[in-house]
Amino acid sequence: MIGGPRGMLEQEVSKPRSVGKTLGRLTGYFRPYWLVLAGVLVLMVVNAWVQVVTPAMLGQAVDCYLTPAVTAQVATDVANVAAQDQTQPVAAPVTKSDFTCWFGTVPPGSPTSDYVAGLGRLVLALIAIFVLGAITGGLMFYSMGWAGQHVLRNIQEEVFAHLHKLSLGYYSRNESGDLMSRITNDTSTLQQAISFALVQVLSGVLLLVWISWNMLSLNWAYALLSLAVVPFMAIATVWFSGQARKAFRVTRQEIGNVNAELEESISGVREVQAFSRE
Repeated sequence: MIGGPRGMLEQEVSKPRSVGKTLGRLTGYFRPYWLVLAGVLVLMVVNAWVQVVTPAMLGQAVDCYLTPAVTAQVATDVANVAAQDQTQPVAAPVTKSDFTCWFGTVPPGSPTSDYVAGLGRLVLALIAIFVLGAITGGLMFYSMGWAGQHVLRNIQEEVFAHLHKLSLGYYSRNESGDLMSRITNDTSTLQQAISFALVQVLSGVLLLVWISWNMLSLNWAYALLSLAVVPFMAIATVWFSGQARKAFRVTRQEIGNVNAELEESISGVREVQAFSRE
């Protein structure tokens, strides 16, 4: 406990009674800005698509234009194995119709200029996708930040109005420095969570689901093997988030105590000077 002229009150930062009710109240502040949030969701989907399609385009560059001979040989080997399993004759070599390049099909044995031209088209498309990702990402964070700032303003106005309705006994039991910390520091933390953390969490979940679906569509066995670490990561995340919440509450409590001590010390300077005790 931090001492002071009037004796500081050590206040415990309690947990919310219901996380669902707290989120429900917070959602109510966003209702006036539902159109902005809808735009953020659209931008989030487009940005996730950019991140999903980029590795596929890089794979197209390697398979279709940089190492087409290796790709053709692998495709032929896979076709032969499939044919042998079905007790059928060995499959024929891969032909022009077997290549599925997005930016121009180049059959084996084509001139080098054809591969360079196809690779150039792919690079231009990749640059356009990078630009699209940068624009959608910037607009997404800007729009969410704009809505978050308006929500934060409304919350601060309600807190300020609520403080004026409290009795004098409340201010006798609570230090003004701690109250100021709640109004400034805690609302600032809330603004960061609304503007940045919420967008990152939602976009991360969307990206994980999208990538997992693509992996399962390509090869479910390899996909399950790759996703085997996800449960362990989820357990570790839950444990670390619990520890982080405890540390956050302690930090908020100590910041409030420090602010209360500073407020008492600074506000008492004039009294000390008035009695010539400085």
